[in-house]
Amino acid sequence: MKIRHLILIAFLIFSYAVNAQQADRWANLMLLVGSWSGEGSGMAGEGTDIFSFTFDLEQKILIRKSQADYGTNSLKDRNITEELMIIYLVDQIPSRAICFNNQGYTVNYSIEYSDKSIIFTSDRIPQTPMFRLSYIFIDSSTVKVIFEISRDGTNFSPFVESINKRV
Repeated sequence: MKIRHLILIAFLIFSYAVNAQQADRWANLMLLVGSWSGEGSGMAGEGTDIFSFTFDLEQKILIRKSQADYGTNSLKDRNITEELMIIYLVDQIPSRAICFNNQGYTVNYSIEYSDKSIIFTSDRIPQTPMFRLSYIFIDSSTVKVIFEISRDGTNFSPFVESINKRV
């Protein structure tokens, strides 16, 4: 009977340690988890965007879903972009992402972290523009999002900037 209790206690301690380790590996991204809504402007025009970050596959991946509606009020000139991004672990660190959108693009990103920002930078592919998606934290419920494009892989120009609030 005592051996069963010891095995149960050992299993519970191991489970707790594994869950704590999984949460720790995502610590840099935890501020983004949840749903966000905001308004912005840029080369795409003025508009709104919504996005969410949720875990899936037992916290093995983090999924970002977004919808941005920029352009004029005319349906003909509007630019509605829907995206699905999967952030995944490399050597137990969330350092890579792949993004798909309704315009047919697939973009692979590397991820950099600082105290106040998370920056996704697309891989360099010859003859192809590069993209940079930055989340700059204003506070725990407000983030500035900047999507930039570079033709030469060095000089990035803002395409759209928005301020988003946690909902």
